[in-house]
Amino acid sequence: MYGIIDIGSNTMRLSCYRVVEKELIPTFHKKNMAGLAGYVDDDNCLSKKGIKRAIDTLEDFKKLIMCVGLDKLYVIATASIRNVDNTEKVVKEIFDKTGIEVEILSGKQEAMYDFQGATYCCDSESGLVVDIGGGSTELVCFDDHRVEDANSIPVGSLNCFSKFVDGLFPTEEEEEDIRAFVRKHLDKLKIGKQKIILGVGGTNRACMKLYNDYYDCESDNTIMESDKITELLQTIVGDEKTGMKRILKIVPDRIHTIIPGMIVIDEINQYCKCKKIQLSAGGVREGYMVEKCCS
Repeated sequence: MYGIIDIGSNTMRLSCYRVVEKELIPTFHKKNMAGLAGYVDDDNCLSKKGIKRAIDTLEDFKKLIMCVGLDKLYVIATASIRNVDNTEKVVKEIFDKTGIEVEILSGKQEAMYDFQGATYCCDSESGLVVDIGGGSTELVCFDDHRVEDANSIPVGSLNCFSKFVDGLFPTEEEEEDIRAFVRKHLDKLKIGKQKIILGVGGTNRACMKLYNDYYDCESDNTIMESDKITELLQTIVGDEKTGMKRILKIVPDRIHTIIPGMIVIDEINQYCKCKKIQLSAGGVREGYMVEKCCS
């Protein structure tokens, strides 16, 4: 059995897989809403409290791993540690305290693993892979199963909340600030019109849960229509009390990040004139594990 820990800006996740005839079989999953992006100080460094939060979570995961038993453990970090100015110090302190070596993925690597994981779990010939994390968003344009362009932009659900939102839900002005921030970064890329988006990552999964609840879809539905995402977002923001109750019922651990995340999703949809999002079960972890264990 093989395991991977993904140290993200919003969540830290442990996933374990069996490999049978070069196929990944998920067996165990655990997540912790560590919120590391919230521990980045004014000097753009992960604070002592943030480093301790990461170490404590890794120690908890180690206890679980001892019970499961693994042949190999991989530990990766994305924008959570990649985008701070004390990356080397963080990695060293984690190793000194836990004995765990952390591999920092570049934005390009993360995007490519997202593509590999998304298309491994969801057969699609062309489109745009979108992974909205806590501290970054990865976008991969592909056609005929081949990557045409892969990028990572510093736009995430948690850093948008921290940067633009003063209360719990964004005001109209704060929402427009988030949208302008997204458009500014999208304008630097070569995305163009897209027929379909393959959505991966926690923000897309949380949006899917809200979507299925609001529109009374089957729980295993994995398709979101873009105009309905816009309607859902407007409904939640338009009636904050009712919207908050819905979020607390469906995705309570994302009470402060899901609205900024949905704004990012909605803005990307509008920018690409995309009609629907297909949620994929795979993402960066699956893509990484496919390369390491199934090649």
